Amino acid sequence: MSRCGGSIVGARYAAVMAAVLALAGCQRAPPPTPAPAPDARAARIEATLQRLYVDSQAVGLVVAVVEDDQTEVRGFGHPGPLDPAPTNGKTLVRLESISKLFAAQLLAAEVADGRLRLTDPLTLYAPKGWAARRRRGAQPIELLNLATHTSGLPRESGLRPGLAPVAAAEARWAWLGRQRRLPPPGRRALYSNIAFDVLGDALADAGGAPYPEALAAAVMRPLGMADTTPSPTPDACARLMSPDPLRPPHPCVDQSDYAASGGLYSTADDMALWLKAQLAPGAAADARRISQAIYVQRAALAAAVGLDHAGPASAIGLGWIEQTASATHPRILEKTGGGDGFLTYVVIDPARRVGVFVAFDNVSGKRMEPVTADANDLVGLLGAP
Repeated sequence: MSRCGGSIVGARYAAVMAAVLALAGCQRAPPPTPAPAPDARAARIEATLQRLYVDSQAVGLVVAVVEDDQTEVRGFGHPGPLDPAPTNGKTLVRLESISKLFAAQLLAAEVADGRLRLTDPLTLYAPKGWAARRRRGAQPIELLNLATHTSGLPRESGLRPGLAPVAAAEARWAWLGRQRRLPPPGRRALYSNIAFDVLGDALADAGGAPYPEALAAAVMRPLGMADTTPSPTPDACARLMSPDPLRPPHPCVDQSDYAASGGLYSTADDMALWLKAQLAPGAAADARRISQAIYVQRAALAAAVGLDHAGPASAIGLGWIEQTASATHPRILEKTGGGDGFLTYVVIDPARRVGVFVAFDNVSGKRMEPVTADANDLVGLLGAP
């Protein structure tokens, strides 16, 4: 277990220290002060963390928790069935679709810097010579549509993964140019991975650098997130948690070709840094206000598909999914991820500066629902007095 900024559920040692000081000053110390009764709130938090691991039915799980300025990282189980070492804050995991939140953060930063606008048409950032042959008068896809799953693009493009980044971008734009009957953007929400990959291409064009480089310069390096990347080093790969043992193995490879939609690797230590930045005190910076705002109300859509993995979505932000308050948690922003042997989840309550990140190695047992419910309950407990 690794911690930074203080422990959320640690014990208090004031009485013990008082006794030690007394012994140093005289021959007979006063009777020791009785130990305080266990903190009921801390006990509930610990029980929820333990339940989260049990409900995951995973070999290994890592979790990062942020409350105000305090962070705690916990590891449960082992990095793999044949690895007796405990998981910890340095255990590498695949973020899967939580990667979309990083693309959205870069989008918000470039909007705040004036490099682009959310209402910009995607075609403004198309490769030179590219032209879409859509029907006359068709409504253009805006960057905001891409980031809120309202672009009309399908979930997947069917393109082969594993291409070099430049070749992957070329293939995406060639695919997009062949689409003739896309539904009009803005009317329905359909969860789309290809939309975020094309958004990553647009962000690279606007920033004048390949997407992974632009993302690292804007997010990872300023926060010191050394292990968050689509192309981990051999040392980092040696720390990768094994994927679901019931699924085919997934080697630790460069995933830059789909970094914007699901290709990032990270650790619980890095995600604790990221969560703390998302929940920093004081007035939110322009980029954070943009990235955590809500742009599409579910009630205004004709349909919404693929948004309810962690509970009923009430609205959509830039990658974030909003859930209204329930009996066990306040209004939250959340994002799920899954694939390549991992399930991941991140949830924040910006108003009370609380956040939780979870990653584990069980995609076979339909464990997303109970684990996200536990994480949401944990946010409710952490934000309570």
